[in-house]
Amino acid sequence: MRIVVTGADGPIGRGVAARLVSLSHDVVGVGARRPESWPGAVDFVVNRRATADVLKGADAVLHAGGSGLDDLVDAVRDADVERLVVLAPVWPAASIPAGVDAVVVRTGLVLGRHVDDALLRMCAGPVVLDVDGSADRPLPVVHAHDVERALVAALLDPGASTGRIDVVAGNTTLRAIAAAVGRPVVGVPWPLRRLVPRPIGDLPELTPDRDLGYDVAQTVEDFALACRGRIAVGPAVRDIPWRLPRVLQIPAFDAPSPDGVEPVPAGMGSANGEFDTPIDPRFPAFIATNLSEALAGPFSPSSASVTVLGTRAAGLVISERLRPGGAVQREMSVRTTGVFGHRLYAGITTGHFMAHTVPFIDPNLVLSGFFGHTEDGLELFGEHLPPVAPRSLARQLRGGLTFANCLIGLSAGSRTDTRAFVDDVARLEAAAGDPAALTDRRLRELILLGRDHVVHGWVLSSASILLCAGYGVVMRLLCGRDVMPAAGDELVSAQALGAVHRLAAMARRDPVAVRLLSEPTIDTDALAAEAPAFTAALARELDLIGHRGPGEVEMRCATYADDPDLLIRMVAKALVVPPLELPTLPPVPLLAKPVAVAAADQIREREVRRDRMVRAIWVLRRLLREQGRRLVDAGELGDVDDVFYLLVDELDAPPPDLAGIVARRRAEQLRLQQLDPPEAFSGRWVSTNEPAVAIQGGEVLQGIGVSGGRVRGRVRVVGAETIDDLQPGEILVAKVTDVGYTPAFAYAAAVVTELGGPTSHAAIVAREFGVPCVVNARGAAARLTTGTMIEVDGATGDVTVLGA
Repeated sequence: MRIVVTGADGPIGRGVAARLVSLSHDVVGVGARRPESWPGAVDFVVNRRATADVLKGADAVLHAGGSGLDDLVDAVRDADVERLVVLAPVWPAASIPAGVDAVVVRTGLVLGRHVDDALLRMCAGPVVLDVDGSADRPLPVVHAHDVERALVAALLDPGASTGRIDVVAGNTTLRAIAAAVGRPVVGVPWPLRRLVPRPIGDLPELTPDRDLGYDVAQTVEDFALACRGRIAVGPAVRDIPWRLPRVLQIPAFDAPSPDGVEPVPAGMGSANGEFDTPIDPRFPAFIATNLSEALAGPFSPSSASVTVLGTRAAGLVISERLRPGGAVQREMSVRTTGVFGHRLYAGITTGHFMAHTVPFIDPNLVLSGFFGHTEDGLELFGEHLPPVAPRSLARQLRGGLTFANCLIGLSAGSRTDTRAFVDDVARLEAAAGDPAALTDRRLRELILLGRDHVVHGWVLSSASILLCAGYGVVMRLLCGRDVMPAAGDELVSAQALGAVHRLAAMARRDPVAVRLLSEPTIDTDALAAEAPAFTAALARELDLIGHRGPGEVEMRCATYADDPDLLIRMVAKALVVPPLELPTLPPVPLLAKPVAVAAADQIREREVRRDRMVRAIWVLRRLLREQGRRLVDAGELGDVDDVFYLLVDELDAPPPDLAGIVARRRAEQLRLQQLDPPEAFSGRWVSTNEPAVAIQGGEVLQGIGVSGGRVRGRVRVVGAETIDDLQPGEILVAKVTDVGYTPAFAYAAAVVTELGGPTSHAAIVAREFGVPCVVNARGAAARLTTGTMIEVDGATGDVTVLGA
C-alpha cells in the first residue's frame, strides 16, 4: 500500500512511518521539516499541508499532525483516497463530513522514552507547574508504541469499522509523572494563573484498553528515561552539561548532506551488503581497529540493529560534545562508524578532524592512541576536502575550552549516569525473568527496550573512551610520554579472568576437584556430586560473569552461562600454569597523580558501563530466542536462531515472508564470509583474498607493546568459536579479542592481536594481570600459523618468529 503520513516530523508520525516501512509499505512523509532520522530511501515532502497532489495515488492517509484537519479532508476527497485515519485527543466528528471513510483514534497523554514534543518540554523544566490545582486530577495516559500499533492497524485493516477508537492504558496524575521524572510540583498563585498557560488541556474520559504493551506505571517509568539528563530552558530542551541523556533521534546514514553531497557505495560489486554504509566521498577513509574488537564480522542482522545503532548514537553524542561545526560535525554525527561487508569500521578521516579539536596536540598522536599504526600510509582525504576552518590559535583556544568542558563536565556526572544505567539494566533483567511467561506484546516491548538500553550503553561507553583519551592527552603533557594509570583489581572487565584465577586457586585446595578437572574429558555431573564447594563457587562466578563470553556482542554467540563447560575447561587448563605475579607498573610523577587518579576512575567507569551493556545484550539475546521459539511454533521460521537474521524492529512490525528474508540474509552472510576486507581503506575497498605469505624464521612483526614481559611459546591462532583450542603455555594469536577472551589469559603465555590499541579492553586487562601483550601487530593472525615458535616482547611490541 501507498500511505501518506502527515505530521511525520513528530514522534508519533516518525514511529508509525518506521513501522509501515518495516512492513514493506510505500510511505510518504509530510511535515514542516525532514527529521534527521528519516531514511534517505523513503520519500518526504517538506510542507505543512498535504495537498491533493501529494495524496494522489495514496491508498490511505494518516493525520498525525501538521495539516489542518479540514484542509486534509478536502484533499483526501479530491485525491480519492480510500481511508483516512486521524490521531486526535478529542472526537472531531464535526470536521469529517459524511462519505469519508475515516477512523479517529483518541488517546490520552502520549508518553514514552522517545517523546520529544511539548510534553517533554513541560516535564524537563526545573519544576512542573500546577496552574489550576489539577495536579492530582485523573489523567489518562498511553505509551507511544501502543498508539503507533493502533494507528497502523487502523490504516492497514480495510475491514475495520470506521468511527472512534480509544487507546489508553489508564489514569495517573500530573504529580505522579513529576515524581517519576524527579521534578517538584509548584502551584501557581491565583493572581498569576491567567498569565500562565495550562500545561495540559482537557482530555475526555476514555475506556482503558487491557491489550497493550505498557500499563500505566510502566508508561510513566518509560517516559522518565526521556527526561533524564535534560533541562528545559524556555522553549528549548537542552542536555544537562554533566549528564548523558538518551538519544531521541539517530540521524539516517543514507540521506544526502544539507550541501547536496550524495553518499556513494564503498564496496566493489557484490562486496556491498544489505546493511552497508554509503560514504561521503569527502570523508573516504575507514579503519577496522578497535571496533572489530566489539563486533567481528560478518555479523548478524540482529546485531546490526543493536550494536551498529549504538555506535552511531555514540558518534552523534560525541559530535555534539566536541562541536567542530559544519560538514565535519554532521559527518561525525552520521558516520563516525560505518558497515562494510557486514563488518564494523571507524571513520578515520572523521577521526582526524575530531582529533583536531584537541588543543595544542598533534592529531596523529591522538589517532595513534585509538587506532595504533593501522592507518599509516592511508590516504585520509578525498579529491574534495570539506570546508574546515584553519587550526588557528583562537580556534585552538576555543577547542581548549570545549575540551575542558567535556573533560570536567562529563567526569562530574559519570558516576550518576553509570548508576542510573546499572539500575535500568537490572529492571530490564527483572522484567524479563521468565521470557516464556510474557505475553506476545510485552515480549516485543522488552525486546525494543533491551535494544534501546544497549544503544544507550554504547553512548555511555563511548563517552568514557572520550574521557580516557582526554586524560591521556593531559597525562602526555604532564609526563612527556604515554602513561597508562593502573585501574586496580576491581576492574569489571577483569572479573572473567579473575574468576578463572579464583576457581583455579579453590580447586588446588581440593584434591578431588583437581583429579576431576585433570581428566581428559571432564565429567560435570561427577564434579557437582564430588566437589560441591567448587561447583557452588562456579555458580557464584557464573552469576557474576555468565553474561560474558568470546564474541559476546554478536547475538549468535554463546556466553559462559550458555556454555558453563567452556569456563570449566579454562579453569582446568589454568591449574597447570603457575599463578602470575601481578606487575608493578611504572610510577606516575607527583604532578600527574591527580590526573592519573581521575583517569583510572574513568577506566573503571568505562568497564562498568561496557559490562552492563553486555549484560543487557545477554538479556536481549534470551528474549530474542524466546521470540524465535514462538515464530517457529507459528510456522514462520524453521529454527530458533533464525531470529538473529531479523532486525529488532522487524519483530514488532514483521514484513511478509520472514522465512524468505532469513534465507536471503543467510546466503548473503555466507557470501560475505568468503571475502577478506582490508583492515583499512580509502574510498573503495577490495577483498584481499590472496593467501597471506607465511612469516619466515627471523622475521619480526612490529606491533604496539601494551603489557611488558618477554616470553617464547608456540602460536595458537584462535577466534571466538575456537578459543577452547588454546592450550596452556601457548601464545594466543587472534585478529582481535574482546573481554570475553580474557579468561584464556590465565594460561596463555602471551597475547598477540592484529587489531586494537593501548586502551582496548583486553590490553587493559593484560596490563593489570601482567600478561605479555602486543596489539596492532598487522598480519599476525593471517601470517602466523598454529604451532610456530615465536618470541613476544610486550614492552617493545616485537613479535619474532623463531621457527617451526
